Amino acid sequence: MITIVFAAFLALSMTVALVDWRRGWMLAIVCGVLQDPARKLTTGAPVVMSLSIVLVYFIVLFAAQDELKAQARDFARRFGGIYSAVLLVFVFLVLAALNGIATFGLENWKLPALSFFIYCMPVPAVLLGYAYLQREEQLIRLFRFYSILTAVALIGTPLEYFHLPSRMLGTVALETNLRFIPGYSIRLLSGFYRAPDIMGWHAATLASIGLLMAMHRKVASRAWPWMVVSGWGFLNCLMSGRRKAIYMIAVFVAVLLWRYVRRLKVSDFLTFVLAAGVIGGVIYQVSSNEDSSVYTRSAETSRDELFGRLEGGLSGSLEQSGFMGAGLGSATQGTQHIVVGKAALGWQEGGLGKLAVELGVPGVLSIAILIVVMMRVLLKLTAHADVPESSQLLRAGLFAMFIADAMNFLASAQAYSDPLLTLFSAFTLGCLLATASLDERARDQERQMAAAVVPQRAGAVAAT
Repeated sequence: MITIVFAAFLALSMTVALVDWRRGWMLAIVCGVLQDPARKLTTGAPVVMSLSIVLVYFIVLFAAQDELKAQARDFARRFGGIYSAVLLVFVFLVLAALNGIATFGLENWKLPALSFFIYCMPVPAVLLGYAYLQREEQLIRLFRFYSILTAVALIGTPLEYFHLPSRMLGTVALETNLRFIPGYSIRLLSGFYRAPDIMGWHAATLASIGLLMAMHRKVASRAWPWMVVSGWGFLNCLMSGRRKAIYMIAVFVAVLLWRYVRRLKVSDFLTFVLAAGVIGGVIYQVSSNEDSSVYTRSAETSRDELFGRLEGGLSGSLEQSGFMGAGLGSATQGTQHIVVGKAALGWQEGGLGKLAVELGVPGVLSIAILIVVMMRVLLKLTAHADVPESSQLLRAGLFAMFIADAMNFLASAQAYSDPLLTLFSAFTLGCLLATASLDERARDQERQMAAAVVPQRAGAVAAT
């Protein structure tokens, strides 16, 4: 029954997307959240249901194709360096796909094809975000919508912690997901999401948005609900049992302060203090309970362990697969479901190791070039002071989210096989790039409105 209901909502979302692609994108996010509990309640938990959001995403792209074409020309004109670097990466992706076919054989052509699709899928989402953001108010509405949706979805985490019997809760296809630490074990929680890494990412993103919006509200009487949201997200980060989720928040805060510290006001500093108090209260409450204290103890890490996570198996991947790597599909999560025979798949979890084994050294270098070019642009964007159409705070916040995503990818690239996670990250990056043209778009809208008013006045004069 639940599968039929979810399929009906999926069809409704695609229909709305055909009429209004911006509302369709919002519904795509909803589908991305609902697809995990719907999959758990479906007999056999079919993997294909985790790609349900992609159907709505394709309809959104189809409905927005005319606007995307126009914005693509503007993007290439404004960000020529990024455009050229993306084309360079695409060339090495094609070479890596051919390498994957040579590695696994023609009978396993689906492996590199699926991996190629996963690599390319976020690119139109960046352009979609670039076309979506016409006014900064739209970004505020997007954050509000995502926060309400995610805050409600995260209710599944405490329900799972208290052992509520439901097939919607927990890691998909696993009864209990444990992480073993010397001296004790910790139960990893997923809630309504399909895996702890996915839930932890959404919780960290919610906490980051909550802090950013609290600063944007400025007045404490209007900012406190967002502080509660941030604390709720942080609590779920702890309960996920995934340290990388907590570190995402730490990276977000560090980058946000780095780009905005010169403009910090007393109200901003007070917001940070109050938010730190909320998070401190969460940590105290979790630590004071004997059963839940394992979640705070498990958050500790050593410098060597942190470096190992960020290194992501790069050296081992190069030793195993060589200069050119093993090709696409060798370390992409999900390919194990379509492999034919006994093709050996990679063990890499970290981002650098995954890129090295699939793209080889040349492909990694091409991505490094793209990152350098993009960082130069983003640093310029976040250095600009407030303008009437765009605030530096929100630009710095989007940039901090991008860097936090990048650090999380280095630690756990497998999480980015989730379509909602990947598409939302790419979409917000496109929104950040769109802030460079918000002033021009505002002037264009003013000219269009003025042009629409003039004929009406002329007609009124003629009638008199």
